[in-house]
Amino acid sequence: MEEKSPMETALKEQADFSKVSGEILSMALGVESHLEFFISNYFIKPQTDKTFFFNDTFMIKSTFERKVQTFKEICKREKFDENKVNETLKSINFVKEARNKVAHWQGEKMFDKPLRLRKRTSRTTKDDILELNEDFLKEVDSERLKALKGIDEFYLKYYREGTIEDKPINFKDREVI
Repeated sequence: MEEKSPMETALKEQADFSKVSGEILSMALGVESHLEFFISNYFIKPQTDKTFFFNDTFMIKSTFERKVQTFKEICKREKFDENKVNETLKSINFVKEARNKVAHWQGEKMFDKPLRLRKRTSRTTKDDILELNEDFLKEVDSERLKALKGIDEFYLKYYREGTIEDKPINFKDREVI
């Protein structure tokens, strides 16, 4: 087997790094799109052109974090299982943080170490450095799948059972302001 030149090795590492970065960004976009669908269909049900107008006009222009907070508030309002909501939020936030690191941290190559991401600050700790490798990609994918499953579960719950407005008022359970 022919040994690769340092240039070929560097180009291969860069291609692998770019592949993993792109896959993480794509996974995060999938989670963000699921949140947009969940929120848009919560506010405008049944789904009509108005739902898509709302999504295109407001949801797509909102930050990922704003969508996460809106999802959390809807789940709280609908009194969904708090533990399941927190597990879903944990997975969503893991994917969101991975996306933010890929998008905003600096790629670097240090001697014989693989390409990695480093927080763009003057001083860094080991927590400010991330190796983009297949193991990390698998972890992001696993959390992505948990996030999508959780979002879908809550969507199906309000879709099938209705939202708080669709249910009869139980004055005993309502808060007095």
